[in-house]
Amino acid sequence: MSNQVSKVVSINAAGRERGPGMRIINDCRQQLGDALCRWLTGIRPTISEELFLLADGTRERLLQTSYLDLRQDIEREWNIFVDAFRHSLADAVTVSPAAVQEIPDFPDFAGLQLVEDETLSEQIVIREFSAQLAETCDEQLYTLDRRIAALLGHEEPVAGENPLSPGIICQALTEGAAALGLDADSRLLLLRRIERHLHLALPALYHDINSNLIERGILPDLQRSFKRTPSATSAPATTTAGALKAAADNVPSPAGDLLGTLQRLAAARSGQMSGEASPEALLSSLPPLATPAPVNAAAISHAFLASLNEVQHQEWTPGASVLQNQVRVVRDSEAAQQVSPIESVTIDIVAMLFDFIFNDDELPATVKSLVGQLQIPVLKVAMLDQSFFGNRQHPARRFLDGITGVALHWGAGADENDPFIRRLELLVTRIQQEFETNVEIFSEAIGELETFVTAHEAEETATLEVAADAVIRREAEEAAAERVQAALKPLLEKPQPEVVRQFIADQWAAVLRQKALTHEAEHPSWHDTIEVAEQLIWSVAAKSDPDERLRLISALPMLLARLNAGLSLVGTDTDARSAFFDALVELHAAALKGSLSPAVPAASTAIAPAVSAPAAREAASDGDLLVTRRVEDGVTIEEVMLVGATPMRRARDKDALAAVQSLKRGDWVDFIDEYGQVTRERLNWISPQKGILVFSNHRAAKAITISPEALARQFRDGAAMAADQSSVFERAIDGVMHSLNVA
Repeated sequence: MSNQVSKVVSINAAGRERGPGMRIINDCRQQLGDALCRWLTGIRPTISEELFLLADGTRERLLQTSYLDLRQDIEREWNIFVDAFRHSLADAVTVSPAAVQEIPDFPDFAGLQLVEDETLSEQIVIREFSAQLAETCDEQLYTLDRRIAALLGHEEPVAGENPLSPGIICQALTEGAAALGLDADSRLLLLRRIERHLHLALPALYHDINSNLIERGILPDLQRSFKRTPSATSAPATTTAGALKAAADNVPSPAGDLLGTLQRLAAARSGQMSGEASPEALLSSLPPLATPAPVNAAAISHAFLASLNEVQHQEWTPGASVLQNQVRVVRDSEAAQQVSPIESVTIDIVAMLFDFIFNDDELPATVKSLVGQLQIPVLKVAMLDQSFFGNRQHPARRFLDGITGVALHWGAGADENDPFIRRLELLVTRIQQEFETNVEIFSEAIGELETFVTAHEAEETATLEVAADAVIRREAEEAAAERVQAALKPLLEKPQPEVVRQFIADQWAAVLRQKALTHEAEHPSWHDTIEVAEQLIWSVAAKSDPDERLRLISALPMLLARLNAGLSLVGTDTDARSAFFDALVELHAAALKGSLSPAVPAASTAIAPAVSAPAAREAASDGDLLVTRRVEDGVTIEEVMLVGATPMRRARDKDALAAVQSLKRGDWVDFIDEYGQVTRERLNWISPQKGILVFSNHRAAKAITISPEALARQFRDGAAMAADQSSVFERAIDGVMHSLNVA
């Protein structure tokens, strides 16, 4: 046994944990342990109630006693269980990758021993629980495993090395159950109760840990199946193949409540039909809330399954009939009258779900037609596996949410030639024609859809690159203009000939703008350019002192050379340059004679023209949305800015501006023109300097760049609004729950 012991390394052992990576991992373990302990404390009443229902529903005295004894144990000693779980999780071990490689080719037979049947069964069940939880949390674990690997200094995850894995959690739960002094059967019963609910809770806990690691800068751009997003200063990549799952990941799901409602309705219907309810059979008939295991079609009568297959494989004819609720038609069939109570309730709930989907105003008619083709496949999935209602990672659920993500591209309508529609039609038709009982066809479909979207939307990159470059360039030009204006103000206020003032305000300002675009404010070249303007103003002032005249004569060659160099930098034409230098010769001659140059007093430039009453009223207006369009590299760029709005008027848009600031990359916004036409565009990039938002869509090489204030004004006036990005299926579940008066 010594050889085996040496292959296991405590993740708290001395060594790597002294590094920053292990410290972060230990923080994550602490976060997970605290969250799970809080969850376990809150789940106790639910498990206690389930055990009571099991005891009340069985007629076997020994089994009933076992349920009640376990219920009493957890009522009295649940704190012991939670504490044991916490300590076990804290002391968990992982298999060292290096140690695995050191395992000898020839086993140490002397160290082998027989394992009791109960222990072996328990180990098998724990392994099964772990695998099912890993499937449920597949999306979260994909990124978490890679972030843990990065913290440990590996490029790729190593099997058995993640101390936050479901296997570690399941083992800690087993040791917690053992701390209650339970026998093997009672431990497994308790673990099954916990595992059923853990499938709903664990993905969110892993999501929180991933968010924590992202905040710490650990692979913040890591995504599954999609390319990483470039930095803000590079090309703004599409972020939206992930939009296929964004609704399912971001909207709180009441599906767990729906599953409980299904359970209660089935129990009630069972009592009405047979006069006796069997909670044990009811609870046992519900599989764990995990990614579905292979199903047993025999659970449904052969006649009813045959009738479903017959309806499913009928040729689909789009038209007015697409909104017909086929599930309700099936519900009234003779074969459906023979199904069990829980199957009967399942049919009713699925029928209600499609009623709400067909009445969803946010869903385009084209999408409703596609979803209509999935009615019978979805009904079969729900009847074969009730975890469909509670597991958001169920392949069929993910595919329905994928349709939601694609529907966001279309907005109010869709072109029949849209590539997304054509691909989705192919996938839906394949499911309708080929699905029997293997739900993996939904996994294959969502995988193909994600791959297609990723590849197709990559074509938008060129459009976004052009638009983002235009925004970055415009912001740089605006910042340069502001810096030039601030630098020129004190120069232009000095007394000087009008010709010099105009030269500095126009031609030399262009030189300053060019310098501001290429040099920071502290750069010597920027200061030198300002110094030339200052020296020019000094050179045309009257020189009465002989020393000043000598200084001017000595400085003129260098001054003229620097002026010429600056004008050459911005490409000033020869005629404009010659006209100014001819005037400058006369000004310098006058200055050397000590005579006053024709100058405009500085005070005159500071006097602002009187503002008339109409102009004052105009200045207090809401301002105007200035829209300009231009084509760059084949991309039409529409720029929208708010101009002329006073701070008082802008304050009226405070709430709308808050809504704009809450937008994030990948969100969709509907723009409504003066004729009521709606165009849906996706936010693909936000400039880091001034927050300019860049919208685009796959339909054309066009981008909208809009300032936050301008978009806030459009939000306020109803000319733009954020699109509803929640899942179609989640909205339907909300509707069913509301109809059933379930909070």
